[in-house]
Amino acid sequence: MINLKHLITISFLILFCTEVSGQAWVVEDNNLETNWNMTFQTGFSALLTEMSSDLGHWGNEMNNSPGTAMNFQIAKMVWERVDIGLEGGYTTLNGTKSNPSKIVFLNQHPFFFNDGKGFRPNPLKYNTRLINYGIFTKYNFINFSTWALGYLKINIYTRLGIGALSYQTELNYTNRNNFAFAVSNTPLYRATQQEYPRPATFYIYPAFGLNYQLNDRIFLSAELNTHFYSTGNLDGVPHFRDGLTPETSPEAIKSYYDPTNTLSAKILLGVTYFFNFNNTNNKRMKEYPWFSSRYRSYYSKYQPKSTKKERQQWLPFFNEKFEND
Repeated sequence: MINLKHLITISFLILFCTEVSGQAWVVEDNNLETNWNMTFQTGFSALLTEMSSDLGHWGNEMNNSPGTAMNFQIAKMVWERVDIGLEGGYTTLNGTKSNPSKIVFLNQHPFFFNDGKGFRPNPLKYNTRLINYGIFTKYNFINFSTWALGYLKINIYTRLGIGALSYQTELNYTNRNNFAFAVSNTPLYRATQQEYPRPATFYIYPAFGLNYQLNDRIFLSAELNTHFYSTGNLDGVPHFRDGLTPETSPEAIKSYYDPTNTLSAKILLGVTYFFNFNNTNNKRMKEYPWFSSRYRSYYSKYQPKSTKKERQQWLPFFNEKFEND
């Protein structure tokens, strides 16, 4: 029974302490409003290799170097530990070639011999700017745990994504003065030329990552993924088979063209912010101004138990002795 002392204390708080507010968890049910997250990632990218559709050709025409990558995602947990989301990203790819004398496209294609100068095998470089947008699904494994400590703040995840991309690729001489003595085309090649694959294509990738939970809302992550692009001219050099010559007729040129696909990799570091929507907040604040809710997500159960001091701060009448009654 509540004695007179407790009754007076409660009445005093209700009548005179306007700062006191009730506390409650956001509902743990996984509905349309709960368990959303946004992720921003940045890191390095690199073109690994090219391969033909029949896998008869593997390799690189250029020497590839690291570029940069950025990615933004928004996702919703639709089943326990399973997310579905949308993403958009920006990637750069770069590379050079000090001796391009064996690249069929540059040394044998009639395009480079139509002004009487021809191609000179001087050092080259390419720059590619790529924008991707697609959908993905993500599976988060249960957090690591030990017998002594229980759940830890670390878990691993996998992602699988697919989407479309647009890109711009330019191939140039490293020393632009070489254009005065060789072909007059500036750049040497641009990936938007109609003779070759269009600058809009698709990609698919698997990814593997590691999460570290700072708190209920914020995760840090490290991720490795491998992108498969359905185009082969991201390095600025379409692949042609041997036999092409400067005298090849325009009608026969495409018969020497060998469509290829590109494989690249990214290493990304990211931060994820978890949040819930609450469409009843305004109504609740109007009818119950003393009531406030505390954020809680599916992943809250993996967090270490709060300290006694923290529990006392958001539970005004908390008493450890109650647990033993």
